Amino acid sequence: MFIISHAASGYIAGKIISHHKKLDKYQQLFIVLVVTFSVFPDVDGVFSATVAGHHSILHTPVFWITVSCLIYVIGRKFYPSKNHIIAWGVFLGANLHLITDWITARTVGIQWFYPFITKNYYLYSIYPEKGQIPIYEMVTNPYWSFYMENKLLFGFEFGLNLIAVFILLRKINLSFKNESEK
Repeated sequence: MFIISHAASGYIAGKIISHHKKLDKYQQLFIVLVVTFSVFPDVDGVFSATVAGHHSILHTPVFWITVSCLIYVIGRKFYPSKNHIIAWGVFLGANLHLITDWITARTVGIQWFYPFITKNYYLYSIYPEKGQIPIYEMVTNPYWSFYMENKLLFGFEFGLNLIAVFILLRKINLSFKNESEK
């Protein structure tokens, strides 16, 4: 999945979950964390030689469970009023990234049971050989054409972006409407 689509999925999930009453005071913080950490696992792409090689420990649930628990425990001392918001935002965003990568995998899956089992899991057939290109070549052919071959997965990803844009535009429209009523 492309970074913009990870951000879109994080924004959608953050908006939906942030309407919970306990999040009212920290709604914006929660949304920013979910969006940020729905993209963050792909930072390993900067250090990877290939598209298929970029799934490091940042693409494993055990890492994000550990990080979220540490944030929660440390946050109890420094940010007791919002430590649960921060930990849940990081946990949700990162694991949403893993779920969407699992759904839309083209060249490598997710190691759900790492470090116990290093098998890659994916919903549709993957083609690791197609991912043996540098990350910056993802948006060029022949990789781009390969990426769009699975119309269902490409449609899912495109749909996420459309929904996020719709929600964002609706929010902007409501903001303008509220300003004009003042």
